[in-house]
Amino acid sequence: MQTSVAEARRIGLLADSHGDLGRTEQAAAALLAAGAERLIHLGDFCDTVQESSWVRVMQALRRYRMLTVKGNNDFLVETILKERPPGPDPAEVQLRAFLKSLPMTLVADGLCFAHSLPYDSVRSFYEPVDDGTTAKAIPVFQSTAHRILFCGHAHTPVLFRWRAGQVSREAIPPNLPVPLRADERYIAVVGAVEDGECALYDGGEGTYRRIRLD
Repeated sequence: MQTSVAEARRIGLLADSHGDLGRTEQAAAALLAAGAERLIHLGDFCDTVQESSWVRVMQALRRYRMLTVKGNNDFLVETILKERPPGPDPAEVQLRAFLKSLPMTLVADGLCFAHSLPYDSVRSFYEPVDDGTTAKAIPVFQSTAHRILFCGHAHTPVLFRWRAGQVSREAIPPNLPVPLRADERYIAVVGAVEDGECALYDGGEGTYRRIRLD
């Protein structure tokens, strides 16, 4: 039986595979090798221009028992499939059901996992948290109580830090654990699997590590 989010000390994070099966499996293997007890995909495992990959990437997510939230591309693929009659392939039936089942956010023990903004609305996974400034991160901190938001959508790995009411935007060095203080709050933009990015959150040690696949 796989560890739940609440029970997992080390959580492997992936986002924005965009149909890249090889990178998705490479990221999953790297995170498990790094000690991840639970894998979470932060959306956009599908890509609207790579239909041949939809089922295969979904099957990889299910094989690794990843928890998954819905991204904007996943939503578009779900819409595309709704607008055409089901085919005879049982894998497509499974894909339709899988897409329909995906939540927009997962919340557990002060942590929130979302494709982008941490709200249950369609707009929330289209609007990036990171625009190169702290302008969009500040209202997220102000309107939520999550200690850490993990998200994707914006493909550049970056860390927003809320310290005593002030927000900073920081680059994340690759392959080095970044300490996360208990008296601060964070938004961690994981980066895109298709660009060779994933990350490991260690709740026991209180660290976040950006992992480069190459």
